[in-house]
Amino acid sequence: MRGLLPPNPEMQTIAVIWLMVFLGGYIAIYLLADLIIDALENLSQSFAISPIVLGLLVLGIDVEESIVSLVAAVDGLPYLSLGQLIGNTVIAIAIAFGVPALFLRIEVDQLPRFYYAELVIAGIVVLVSMVLTSYLIVFGLLAIALFVIHLRHTFHIQREFRSAVRSPERFELTPNLEREKCTGEKSEGRARFVIKLLLALLAVFVSGEVLVVSAEELVVLTGLSETFFGLVIMAAVTNVEEFWLIVKAVQKGQTALGVSAQVGKIIWNTTLIFGLCSLFLFQFTFEMIMLTSSIIFVFALVVLVVNLTQNRSSRATGIGYLLILLIFLAINSLGFLIG
Repeated sequence: MRGLLPPNPEMQTIAVIWLMVFLGGYIAIYLLADLIIDALENLSQSFAISPIVLGLLVLGIDVEESIVSLVAAVDGLPYLSLGQLIGNTVIAIAIAFGVPALFLRIEVDQLPRFYYAELVIAGIVVLVSMVLTSYLIVFGLLAIALFVIHLRHTFHIQREFRSAVRSPERFELTPNLEREKCTGEKSEGRARFVIKLLLALLAVFVSGEVLVVSAEELVVLTGLSETFFGLVIMAAVTNVEEFWLIVKAVQKGQTALGVSAQVGKIIWNTTLIFGLCSLFLFQFTFEMIMLTSSIIFVFALVVLVVNLTQNRSSRATGIGYLLILLIFLAINSLGFLIG
């Protein structure tokens, strides 16, 4: 096994510099993640949005990890791009669902079963694409089609929710001038939230590019496998806010919001982002470690679906998630040591 640092002292210095750049990009994404979530939450308060829809389509948009995978795909790094999506899902499940279950009793309001079926189907599409790598673009198109169906179903849920809560009389008691003032203030508030959100997204994009560029340099300088880096390291460092999102949602009695956010994130990554990355990459060379990781990835999705349909998470469930993560890390670490 090659050492993690190059033997040349000058190259070691360069590697340390790139490591610091990498860590700087990670810290920036970590700090910006909460800002993006807060901006989205504040923006959505002005609308009658179902908690499920809010979680799936707003908090479930995985900006920082999407940018990392997409930029890696554009740069022609298939194992970093797709490996990050696979590893991120396994790690996110363990962090977001496994760790909180160790010390919190989580009562889960079931999502519509459509989303559970979608999770499994998306996982199978990713798994098969790791075998038939020459047809990656076909599986990418299938994943994007699945995401389109996901959007249509979610918008249907939102329409039903809005119809149920709509109250045309709620403005009747407000005088016209007062109503205009409230509307103006609300519009200004929305504009501020949108500007803040766009600036944060731009900053995350830049940070994602920094992460990928520094990752490429570290792969070359340290001898790290691109596959190992994508499956384990990159996936781990982009999973910071999931744990606290679930914990805060449970503490505030908004479990459906937290759970749907995590489910939405997985669907977002394994359908739309996987599909787009596949279109950029077109195809790649088969690697056994990618297939093995994908099998664990699908197994983790199945366990998650079974757990969510039981309406609760226990300490045993949390231990199970963490065991899956340990197996995933052990297999990838072994592959790195052998390579």
